[in-house]
Amino acid sequence: MKNNWSVSRDQVLNTCERQYYFNYVVSARINSRDSKLKEIAFLKKLTNIPMWQGNIFHTVVANSLQRIKRGESLLAKTWLTSLKNKVEQEWAFSESRSFRSNPHLIDKDGGLALFEHEYDAEVEGKNSKNILQFLELLVNRFTNWAEQTDLMKAVQGAKQIWIEPNIYGSHAPGFIIDNVQVIAKVDIAFVTLENKFKIFDWKTGTSSLIPSGRTSQAEFQMRVYQLWPHLTLKYPLESIEAHLIYFGSDSVKHETFKIDMEQREYTLSLIRRSIARVMRFNNDGELKLTIEDFDFANSVRACQECKFKKLCQRLLEV
Repeated sequence: MKNNWSVSRDQVLNTCERQYYFNYVVSARINSRDSKLKEIAFLKKLTNIPMWQGNIFHTVVANSLQRIKRGESLLAKTWLTSLKNKVEQEWAFSESRSFRSNPHLIDKDGGLALFEHEYDAEVEGKNSKNILQFLELLVNRFTNWAEQTDLMKAVQGAKQIWIEPNIYGSHAPGFIIDNVQVIAKVDIAFVTLENKFKIFDWKTGTSSLIPSGRTSQAEFQMRVYQLWPHLTLKYPLESIEAHLIYFGSDSVKHETFKIDMEQREYTLSLIRRSIARVMRFNNDGELKLTIEDFDFANSVRACQECKFKKLCQRLLEV
């Protein structure tokens, strides 16, 4: 496990053990001499259209928040031109499958490898133009929401602030449980003049609200994030707030979460349970695990949407 845990790692393991094997257990590089390891490393770099859109949106928002912090306007005058160039270049790179001949360019400017293009998945109605239009809509929703709330004022007046902070390192957001570093990948967090600790997470999908009495994955994520300022920075629970903002709905949806002692203990128990399960698949011991030690996904849909499906025999069954 390499001594760290995150909500996303937990999600992958709950979705499919074999997907977890490819993502976290196998040590694979694009320049690996072994052809199978080389292919695993390539497939790990695949993303899908919703994830790609979400990543771009988060980058634009993070840059905007940095501008607010410096006392500048919310968006640079050239933001839409820059966004258009990025979307068109990356779409063209992926659509032409240039990622196969130039896999080392995937993580660089202009490089992209979309799941939909690698697997010839249905992309009807999807092109760089309408993806740009959707991103522009999301960004405009964010700017309107930011201007209508106290976010801009709060960011400028924050006593301490984290904007898309590095998730690794001694000062990364998170906390330690059972000698394991729990990662808190927050979009923005800040301390107000009133010493309130506020965390925000942006979503480009629709609201995750579910029937009362059940905990959604998004809510679990927010609880984990709230434990960071409490356990590491020693803020009292009553001073901590987490906010989920959904920009993909017809109108912006805002969910607010507070955490109490009961929720604290329950969330810690869920994390410990997940860490214990993950530790079963730790490949650092004498017994080296192979793919046969990992079970298939329970969902056919999970297999169909998995970027590693061409390397997994379950492909023959779906």
